[in-house]
Amino acid sequence: MIRLLFWALVAWLLIVGVRRLAAGGAAAAGRSGAAEDMVRCSTCGLNLPKSEAIPMGGAWACCAEHARVPAARP
Repeated sequence: MIRLLFWALVAWLLIVGVRRLAAGGAAAAGRSGAAEDMVRCSTCGLNLPKSEAIPMGGAWACCAEHARVPAARP
């Protein structure tokens, strides 16, 4: 009886391990992390992640060229 429980536990651990490996590989290939806030460039209207945007007071720019445009600022 103990042997049966032991092998059932080993089989269960193998199944759980394989599922976690498969899920971890799919998550890494599909996404790199958690969702991030998006902002809109005040010059061209492009939506981009906040970490890639250039802050301009209360507005955002998508590139250094658009950050220099004075008409883009509210």
